[in-house]
Amino acid sequence: MRETPMRETLRTRMGWLHAWVGFICGLVLTCICATGTLAVFDTEITRWMQPEIRIPTGTSPTDTALDAAAASVREQQARGVFAFLNLPSARAPALEILHYDGHEFVGDMLDPRTGALIATRATTGGKFFYNFHYSLRGGGTVGVGIVNILALGLLVAVGAGLIIHLRALVPDIVMLRLSGSRIRAWLDAHLLAGVLFMPFTVMMAYTGILVHADTILPAHLHVMTAPRARATAPPAQPAPLRPVMTHMRPLLDTARARLGGRDCGFILFLPDRLSISASDASGPFMTRDHVDFSLPDGRLLGTTVTRRPIAMTMHLIHGLHYARFAPPSLRWLYFMSGLGATAGIASGLVLFLMKRRRHSGHRAEFRVAEGLTIATIVGLPVGILSFLWANRMLPTGLPGREGAEITVFFFTWAACAMHGTLWSGIARPMRGWREQLVMVAVLGCGLPVLDATCTMAALRASPVLHAGIDGMAALFGLIALYSLVRLYREPVG
Repeated sequence: MRETPMRETLRTRMGWLHAWVGFICGLVLTCICATGTLAVFDTEITRWMQPEIRIPTGTSPTDTALDAAAASVREQQARGVFAFLNLPSARAPALEILHYDGHEFVGDMLDPRTGALIATRATTGGKFFYNFHYSLRGGGTVGVGIVNILALGLLVAVGAGLIIHLRALVPDIVMLRLSGSRIRAWLDAHLLAGVLFMPFTVMMAYTGILVHADTILPAHLHVMTAPRARATAPPAQPAPLRPVMTHMRPLLDTARARLGGRDCGFILFLPDRLSISASDASGPFMTRDHVDFSLPDGRLLGTTVTRRPIAMTMHLIHGLHYARFAPPSLRWLYFMSGLGATAGIASGLVLFLMKRRRHSGHRAEFRVAEGLTIATIVGLPVGILSFLWANRMLPTGLPGREGAEITVFFFTWAACAMHGTLWSGIARPMRGWREQLVMVAVLGCGLPVLDATCTMAALRASPVLHAGIDGMAALFGLIALYSLVRLYREPVG
């Protein structure tokens, strides 16, 4: 049956919408999805980037360590630093005294067994990828708003793609002509990645929009903003600090019982009271349920537990997006799904260029677009791997070391963008693809060697952690090497 003109016109318009919205948004969305995928293991990446911490996971904090940590928090607050205490978890075994520096939560690490300060190298760790994912690193409210708008664009592109491919979607996926013509193979790979990971992509885009909806909907429910405000904003008019409780253990035991047996996550020390919140890893509902105690006597003031249906729904949306409750198996599923979603968007960028190269390849805007695509698909991994290399290569005592790591990332990424655009500008884009793939292969495959050379003691203390991160870097290096071999069969263009 032939399609009616109206249906064909709809598919044509949806095709234009899918292509242009997908490409314009996709250049940034690829970076957002890639860093969000890494942020699934942000805590593990931070541990890898601070090899001086060699505490076994599952170590419970002693009374001595808790009391020392509480005293340290109050000391920092007396100096005007709004710090709080993050308790050890299965993923992060150290006691953390954190404060917000405008980008990430940073601070000191204490040994949960003794309360002694652990001398670690300064690094933003995996929190850098989390921050880039939701705010484009340093974008603040504007950055968060841009990410939300791009997520809306992603949903539009997915919907338009379903309309234009729905009629032949199943045959295209079943046949999977990866050995056919280049454009046919890329199209089938794009469809396969897009369809297999579409539920995950839509869920993450939708929940991500709701998590930060207050940036584009000022009248958004206060229940969404309150959890972040509690952990980041100091009191407007700080009152004199009262002495902290002598012992923290009884308060933690009481809080755990009042929270229904859930683990405690972090402790806020306010001028006249102490607030213990439930851990984000306690379940899929990412609440800010907490128990308050007066200072300095430790008298129970009350328990705040959310039970309203709308609020619980929003907490569930938070929990599903952040996945802090996820066990390792589910976390790996999130990670692999994130890689699939990133591959789906990236393959769409390549398809956009392939379909227009014959008629528009000579135009300056096309060459700029291809240079940016090279920087997005290949240059970003070069920057990420350079970031990890910088963690091992920079002197541990370097002032402003965490900033230097970030500078290495952005400088390397910018250099890749210039490199790709220059080769594309002289109509030789394949040189840009190939040379940057060489960098990914060298940096990825070389990272395990560098790690073993620099931090053998940490590798022996946490072999699974280092094997996971080093192994993934090596895997991406091998994928880049395979892609490089395939590209050398293509004519230089």
